[in-house]
Amino acid sequence: MQYGYLACICAVVFAWDVSLAEGGDARPGETPPGERLGDLLQQASETPESPYFLKVNCTDRKGIRSIELFPGGVTIWNRHSQIMLPPVARTTLLMRLVEAGFAGFEERYGGVEQPAKSSAPARITCSIQVEIQNLEKTTLQMAGGKQSAPLLDLAAKLLDGVEQYVDSAVTPVDLQDGLDKLGNGLLAPQVLRLRFMELPARDSDNPGFILRISGAKVSYQAYSPGQSQVAPTLKTLERGQFTRLISALQKEQLASLPTNLWSENQVELEVQVLAHKKVVLARQFSRLASTGQVPAQQRFDALLGVLKELTH
Repeated sequence: MQYGYLACICAVVFAWDVSLAEGGDARPGETPPGERLGDLLQQASETPESPYFLKVNCTDRKGIRSIELFPGGVTIWNRHSQIMLPPVARTTLLMRLVEAGFAGFEERYGGVEQPAKSSAPARITCSIQVEIQNLEKTTLQMAGGKQSAPLLDLAAKLLDGVEQYVDSAVTPVDLQDGLDKLGNGLLAPQVLRLRFMELPARDSDNPGFILRISGAKVSYQAYSPGQSQVAPTLKTLERGQFTRLISALQKEQLASLPTNLWSENQVELEVQVLAHKKVVLARQFSRLASTGQVPAQQRFDALLGVLKELTH
């Protein structure tokens, strides 16, 4: 499969704005959010290829299963494989949400009251998240307490509806294979996760930054530890940027870089393709001053140059 075909798929996905609706109750005269969501899901189920986002994580009779469905059909299955879900399957999932009355579900089911001094977080056993036309709803099932049979039944149906397509899934064997499949279009940009943080030297007044890529979106935020932070900016990862980034990750052989490298500033780079992840930490490590890792250092510095282009 060539990138040209993937670009056709991603054109729909990239055009979709993953912004969330503001919370709170409806204003006087407005339709309550739950009813609006129900109407949108109903309309989308009647319109082929309606774009929406769906994320399900649940532990049921088949074990721990998860899906992350992006507009256009790119679907991450159990965090390790990509499925291109056909339009008929995406419509069926919408119908399942409508039939179950998901728009009217509570935000949270189950759970037990935690002692006042307990810091142990409540465990989530099942969750369903839907985003469509700037409306978002998440319903959680907590461990303990009264369980929601309708939530668990709906989650199982949604997961089963995707699992039947696993025979067509693309699963990289390692990170390098994942980058290669991103480069040749067998994997979509949505499966790439990246986090790049750079903090200046302690005696510098310049702020640092955090760059993130997730779901084919780029998030950039100025960052200085201990100081108030500005809200991150969010923009679409353009095709040219994606192509150049993947090419650099391949050319500079990210997968084989040492875990620790040298940098005047403090740098953290984390790249993940489905289940495969690489983390590189770079700073003024004294033991690296004369270790002879020049080729690896040059490759890393070249990669940082490409990453910094995405901060503008």
